[in-house]
Amino acid sequence: MKVQVLENEKIVLFLYNYFFKTLEKEDVVKEVKQIFLKLIKYYKLNMSGVYNVLVYENAKYGIILEIEKTSELLFNPDLIDIKVKIYKDFDFYFKTKDYFILKNYKNIYYENGYFYINLKDITDSLMLIEEFGTIDYNFEKYDLSKKIFIQ
Repeated sequence: MKVQVLENEKIVLFLYNYFFKTLEKEDVVKEVKQIFLKLIKYYKLNMSGVYNVLVYENAKYGIILEIEKTSELLFNPDLIDIKVKIYKDFDFYFKTKDYFILKNYKNIYYENGYFYINLKDITDSLMLIEEFGTIDYNFEKYDLSKKIFIQ
């Protein structure tokens, strides 16, 4: 598990394999509550208020949780309220500056100095080591019709 704490009270958790037993909403909410307890206990994060939790699931990679604080609770400021949204079979992309890592693959996108490839197209899982690049799960924010494909 890799934890990124961003400056705008957003936390991103990279769970490299299937962390949840099932992706049923009730089960995921229970597991997310346990994750919140671990973040408070082991990472010493001060958490209270209302949080949106986005669960991105990818069969090849695992799960990425994006936790973002949306507001404070007025009456019980020490409590936590969690709203969970699950995205099943979400497309993750491998992002790297080194084209030669991806040269044997098709459907490579290029934008802003980075090369992207959908994880579904990757056959060599050793390539996904973090020293070669990162996982981009927010690739949906880009307009794919404007991407430059490299054959």
